[in-house]
Amino acid sequence: MNRTLIVGVLITSTIFLIFPFVLYHGNDIMVVTSDSMIPTLKPNDLLIVQRTEIDKIIVGDIIVFDSHVEDIGVVAHRAIEKFDDNGRTAINTQGDNVNEADTWTVHDEDLIGKVTEHISFVGILLIEPVRYTLVAVIIITAISLFKEITSETKLKKNK
Repeated sequence: MNRTLIVGVLITSTIFLIFPFVLYHGNDIMVVTSDSMIPTLKPNDLLIVQRTEIDKIIVGDIIVFDSHVEDIGVVAHRAIEKFDDNGRTAINTQGDNVNEADTWTVHDEDLIGKVTEHISFVGILLIEPVRYTLVAVIIITAISLFKEITSETKLKKNK
């Protein structure tokens, strides 16, 4: 196999797999999995989430939080109302593609952070089936490259 091709596949796969974590170090990286925020966020969009305190969130921000609802889990929705809930700051949220506000209220302990950036469709590289495939490509390519180099070394020694 052509060594340049092998090295190219290895480097490209590695870059696709790790680039978001290097580029956005210090932030949480998440992938949109539902259509509740269309047209702003679409499934497989990559979200860059900056951890922040609830007091710094303003109405209109897209926030990421733990809904504490089984089969829903972590949600990225727009803050539609901020209010005092018995001395605690609370936020009501709603998806842009949903007609009603969410049934839960977000408090400081639920908040993960604020979406500061999103990159369309790049998140598909981080969903499990694709990520595992990329890791497999990296491993197989590295093994192929190693075999090619060691077989060339053996041929040179035998001459």
